[in-house]
Amino acid sequence: MTKAELVEEVKGELTASCALPYSPPTKEIERIIDKEMRWLYREYRELLQDKIYIINKRYYETPEWKSTRTFQMNGCTEGIKKVVEMTGGNRVFGINDPDMNFDRLMASDLYLTPLSSDQITYRTIQWSFWDLARGFNLVDINHDFNPNTHRLIITGRTPQQSLFVLAMDHIPEEDAYEDTIVIEWMIAKSKLSLARILGAFNYNLLGNVTINFEQWRTEGQEKITELTEKIKGDDTPDWFLFFP
Repeated sequence: MTKAELVEEVKGELTASCALPYSPPTKEIERIIDKEMRWLYREYRELLQDKIYIINKRYYETPEWKSTRTFQMNGCTEGIKKVVEMTGGNRVFGINDPDMNFDRLMASDLYLTPLSSDQITYRTIQWSFWDLARGFNLVDINHDFNPNTHRLIITGRTPQQSLFVLAMDHIPEEDAYEDTIVIEWMIAKSKLSLARILGAFNYNLLGNVTINFEQWRTEGQEKITELTEKIKGDDTPDWFLFFP
């Protein structure tokens, strides 16, 4: 659905298929669509899709990057899920062997012995070395992303290899306009705008007919509240906290 078709959909709902003579001007409805889409893209998860970006390591050598440590993402990027360094596999001290990884090596030395001062000292040194050695296999990169500037800032260590960035991008607007929640949201916001326009002045039509603009305001506000709760309910977390 194009924006023009969405505008006609909104007008048809407000005028009851031209049975009523009033609706906001086309320019006002387009303004509402442009404004509300920015909010919906940020809050409505169904309007986002995962997108993979590969940032070549040659960018780290430029003076511009060294001075800002910043990458400018696309304007349709709304968030960043993951930034990892592409090290080429699970390696331990440069050895790329599926039978040799940190988890297996650590599990092989988990036998329990009576706790003594020597044993505690040994374990402390062992785990300190292990924490230092994990740096050879570290792939996650600390970062920060601002959805207003669309800039990805590397706040952690300087990567040595290319970066794998998993981002959340907008789906095309033509596809977003097909969503029933988006359509109902635009209709509700247009009702509120129409109520504001009609309620700016008190006047009667021919035959002493009074415009009941409060009906549009009530219907629009109730629908916005309903859709907001639905959006929050659909965006459930995929994790939970457990405290024993």
